[in-house]
Amino acid sequence: MTVYYPKRIMLAHTPTPIMKLKKLSAELGAELYVKRDDITGLELSGNKVRKLEFLIAEAVDVGADTVVTCGGVQSNHCRATAAACARLGLKCHLILRTETPAPPYDGNLLMDYLFNADFTYMPRPEYKKNEEIGFESVLEGIRAKGGKPFYIPVGGSVAMGCWGYTRGLEEALMQLSERGIRRAHFVSALGSGGTHAGLVMGRYLLERPDVSITGFNVCDDPEYFYQKTDRLIEEFSEKFKVEIHASRDSHSIIDGYVGPGYALPYPELIETIKMAARVEALILDPVYTGKAFHGMITELQKGRFPKEDPIVFIHTGGAFGLFPQKAEFVF
Repeated sequence: MTVYYPKRIMLAHTPTPIMKLKKLSAELGAELYVKRDDITGLELSGNKVRKLEFLIAEAVDVGADTVVTCGGVQSNHCRATAAACARLGLKCHLILRTETPAPPYDGNLLMDYLFNADFTYMPRPEYKKNEEIGFESVLEGIRAKGGKPFYIPVGGSVAMGCWGYTRGLEEALMQLSERGIRRAHFVSALGSGGTHAGLVMGRYLLERPDVSITGFNVCDDPEYFYQKTDRLIEEFSEKFKVEIHASRDSHSIIDGYVGPGYALPYPELIETIKMAARVEALILDPVYTGKAFHGMITELQKGRFPKEDPIVFIHTGGAFGLFPQKAEFVF
């Protein structure tokens, strides 16, 4: 089936390669691959830029001059948004959730400052309250100064942003086809839900029931993300007048690897991150990819994934998130 995509602004270095993890594959008796979306571009590294290509195109189309988005103080999405805006000559205003009035310049936050973003810091209760109404007070403040803001919710996980990983899945399937691979299991981290939902929608729109989509939640719980996926599919179908029949049987969400909480590491996770770097020179982060990769390896060893079908881990970036947690690593 031919998929017709909305307008996008080309920001990412794509197609990103699919690489076989040869040593881990031999050790685990499985066919393990990684889709290297961590190298979509140094400043734009990760999955968020695929969503931003569509979202910022929409912002430009409606005449916006300021992109407003939100997230944690070490948000990969916020850093990628700030980088994209700097490249395109747009203003960027970041609303960051933090309990520290002046968080240290480290990791993604350092990059945000380098990209000349503007900031609003909010403690968690205030952030949550304002997020429910789309941070209207911040948008109104920008309008009062003559600006034309365009708001992107957390992670870019809205209907338009989901196109990013529908396109990403199509790209990956073409690359697998060149290797003679048709059936495959796609695995990714689940943080705000847009990447996972885009993959689920892509599976349906591309008419590929022979691939499976699995997400490992790094916060909340599976039911939250099943509901989020259902809601994004509904919004997508309504916005783009496309019927998508993707039941919960068409994808799976695996819990048990969040640890003590979002962005909080634990010993087994740290050991998996160190192992991936040592064995495959694969850099994972303690917030998203590390937890999903640790979950994938553990579940593979438990027999969750059939070893005869290739597994493709979608590396969604996040290397800048390693540095604020460097104290967790002991060598």
